[in-house]
Amino acid sequence: MEMSGATISVIVAIVGVGGTLASAVITQVFAQRAELRRLEQEERVRVTEQQASEDQRRIDQLRSCYVLLNAHDRHYRDAMLAYAYALKSGPADAEAAEVSSARRTQRDTRAEAQLVASDAVLELESKVNAQLTVAYRHLMELAGMPDSPARQAKLAQVIGLLDSLTPQQGHVRALMRLEVRATQELPNWYNPDLGLATHQQISS
Repeated sequence: MEMSGATISVIVAIVGVGGTLASAVITQVFAQRAELRRLEQEERVRVTEQQASEDQRRIDQLRSCYVLLNAHDRHYRDAMLAYAYALKSGPADAEAAEVSSARRTQRDTRAEAQLVASDAVLELESKVNAQLTVAYRHLMELAGMPDSPARQAKLAQVIGLLDSLTPQQGHVRALMRLEVRATQELPNWYNPDLGLATHQQISS
């Protein structure tokens, strides 16, 4: 059966319209997919930026905490060292007051650090603090004793203990620097267990 020219024209027109409609649908699908990809990319960027901002906030919080903890631990040690030397020469009321103030400040700083600092830093710093507490206890005992060779000898031991804490405080500081990204790796001398081995013991 032969189709007339009119029929062929109608069919061509229908095919043309169908093709145009199909082309529009396909174009719309591609556009929707492109928009979806754009939205997904924007979401990935947003999540990445949010995570980076959160990481930076955490680093800033750690840095503030560690700056204070490092400074107040060192000041507490230095105040006790000055007190011990002063006791070797006689009364030391001014140095005693400074130790008391430094101890309160250090205690408050440690309380805050326990909510912020990493377990690794807390563990290492706690070992230093334990030695500071030993030195403080002995200084308080020696402050009430009359001068004697035995008292002078024990003061010398306390001074030795406080001096021995400097390397260990350096190990704590090195770990802090790593955690706040001030450095990319721990120094090759980092060995906190070796630092603890140097602590002097005070005889009873």
